[in-house]
Amino acid sequence: MQKTITMTFGGAIAVALMLGALYAWFNAADRALSSDHPDVLRWAARSLAVAAAAGAQVVALWLVVGRMYENRTFNLGLRFVGAVVCCVAVVAAAAFGWAARG
Repeated sequence: MQKTITMTFGGAIAVALMLGALYAWFNAADRALSSDHPDVLRWAARSLAVAAAAGAQVVALWLVVGRMYENRTFNLGLRFVGAVVCCVAVVAAAAFGWAARG
């Protein structure tokens, strides 16, 4: 029972993160028009969308796939790579956002 709840909760979080990533990616240009540097702010929003998508994959691998199958080296490697991509994208989004301010 707890396994099913965890998998359902993890799937819902992953879907919500992917929907947020798609929304941020496709609406980045519209949101950036009010800035002095719209191209940099657009890249910041798109980097944040990549971070959300990578986070969704990490959550799906951890809470859904990790509960269905036992933790193997390949699954752990995919989680690690997804986490690294997520962290790099968050740092890039912060750097682009900071650059867009001034």
